[in-house]
Amino acid sequence: MNITELLGILKMLFSSPLKAWSFVVERDYHWRDVLVYFTIPLFFLSSFAGIFGNTPEFNQINLPPNLMFSVIFLGSVSALFLGSFMISSMAPRFKGEKCYNKTFVLISFSYTPVLFGSIISSIHEVLQIVNFLALVYMIFLFWRGTAILLRIPSYKQTGFVLVSLLILFASRVVISAFLASIALYFTGNVDDFLNQ
Repeated sequence: MNITELLGILKMLFSSPLKAWSFVVERDYHWRDVLVYFTIPLFFLSSFAGIFGNTPEFNQINLPPNLMFSVIFLGSVSALFLGSFMISSMAPRFKGEKCYNKTFVLISFSYTPVLFGSIISSIHEVLQIVNFLALVYMIFLFWRGTAILLRIPSYKQTGFVLVSLLILFASRVVISAFLASIALYFTGNVDDFLNQ
């Protein structure tokens, strides 16, 4: 994977999702390449924007910026690993192909609008609507990609996508809550958080 291919995929994800997914299948990227060249840099930027932006869900947690960044970043990346494993394991129940590599790639590239949306919305509170629009487009990308990458039949796609999104959301919430509780414990802010 090189920067030219990566920029081409990003452009296609927004202009022609089917073409983007076909290109990704043709190239058969390994999950480690996607993690190093795509996922970590975008999650890093998104997490950085999250600690300095107007993110309502994190305003209630009294953590220093470096710990808040760690909670957001590590929570997101860990949820991606766990979610990929669980969704890949679930694919055969929906008549799809069980492949951790393709599932990781599918989720990573599907997250693109959400990551860009979080960066844009961190500029001002008025731009929070961008997060909602990015989430809707992420669901669309994921839905389109399930048929091409995991070979989920069209009559099973909706159920697969709904269960997958629940898995991704639950993974992110549980892991982030766990990391935040550890960070709060070490900073001594647990009592302040519980008394709010």
